[in-house]
Amino acid sequence: MSNVYTRNRKKTPFDVLANAEKLQDLVTLYVMNERYVPKKWRFMIGQDLIKKIDELNDNIIAANSIYAMSEQDLASRKAYAQKAIANGYQLQRKLSRLIRCVPSATAASLEEITSLLSQEIDDLKGWRKNDKIRAR
Repeated sequence: MSNVYTRNRKKTPFDVLANAEKLQDLVTLYVMNERYVPKKWRFMIGQDLIKKIDELNDNIIAANSIYAMSEQDLASRKAYAQKAIANGYQLQRKLSRLIRCVPSATAASLEEITSLLSQEIDDLKGWRKNDKIRAR
C-alpha cells in the first residue's frame, strides 16, 4: 500500500506498455538500418522480427485493456500476458538467429534491444503473477 494520499499521487507511465513501445521502435529502426540488416535479409528475417514485436505489443495492449472484475476476466488478462511473454521468448530466438545468419548484425549492436527485451519479459512475469481481481 502506498503511503501517499491518492489525490497527491502523480500519474506514471505503465512501464510494461511504455517499454514495449520503445522496444517496438528500436527493433523496427534496427531492422530498417542498411548498416545492420542488408536488404537481402529483411524479407526473410527482418519482417519476421517486426511481426513478432508487433504481436508482443498487441498482446500487452489486449491484456491491459481488460479490467479484471471476475475470475473469467482475470483468466483472459493472464492469458494475454502469457502470450506476450511467449512472444518475448520467440523474439529472443529470432534475434539470436539474426546474429548467427547476418554478418553485420552483432550482439554488441543489439545490446540495448536485448537488455530491454529481458527486462520486459521479467516485468511481464511480475505483472502476470501479481495480477488480481479488482473491486468495483
